[in-house]
Amino acid sequence: MEESVDKAFAKNSNSFGKKALDMMNVEQASDFLNLAMATIYDKTSKNMIPHKKKGNKLYFIRAELEKWILEGDVKTDSQLEEMALDYVMRKPFGKVR
Repeated sequence: MEESVDKAFAKNSNSFGKKALDMMNVEQASDFLNLAMATIYDKTSKNMIPHKKKGNKLYFIRAELEKWILEGDVKTDSQLEEMALDYVMRKPFGKVR
């Protein structure tokens, strides 16, 4: 039954607003992110990746995955040094909490 519902979603994506949200299943999210399906399952179990769960099915929204990717900025050494200097300059010296 659930499999036929999933197939109907895939064929008729405009019903139930699936196209409007651009939803993906695990396999599609795996392809989109270029990650193994096992990695996707691992990240969802650790709440490391945005997802929706209905029953035993996982769903992903493309916009949320894109935002998640963009939030993964890696700071350059100069940015880290600037942040450290800014932190040290704001922290009062000699004050014990």
